[in-house]
Amino acid sequence: MEKKNRRFYAALILIAAIVVFDQLVKLWADAVLQAAPGQVLPFIPGFMDLRYVQNTGAAFSLFAGATWVLGLISLILAVIIIYFLWRGRRSGSLLYMLSLSFIAGGALGNVIDRFRLGHVVDMLEFQFVQFAIFNVADCFVCVGAVLFAICILTSTDRAKKTETAS
Repeated sequence: MEKKNRRFYAALILIAAIVVFDQLVKLWADAVLQAAPGQVLPFIPGFMDLRYVQNTGAAFSLFAGATWVLGLISLILAVIIIYFLWRGRRSGSLLYMLSLSFIAGGALGNVIDRFRLGHVVDMLEFQFVQFAIFNVADCFVCVGAVLFAICILTSTDRAKKTETAS
């Protein structure tokens, strides 16, 4: 295997691991939390509870009921992100590869739910947020987006320093 392709294959393995982890947590939530609808289980007191929710919309239940459309859009975006991972396999920074892998893995985790169940299983209720319930895939998408923003900001800084030096 060529060294330049190792990053891409590592990104695919990370994406697959995120999807598997997300699906295992959701299967657990289906088995344990769905058995007690409406019940809140304290997980980390004062920080996070577990509450089973079926979300047919996007973030914060926007576009509720548009599960198939949202699933198709998410699938297309995940494929595009994987394409960018392939393109960046030679020159993309580790942060770039990691951020896009997190976003793609999270998106695909929710795509599986949308097509398999007709909804996304959410279960993480953060006490400090008090407005939405998330899942593992959502967390990876959010962390990936923050890392991607950092990647863009740091690459912009490097470009400015290079311009100033010349």
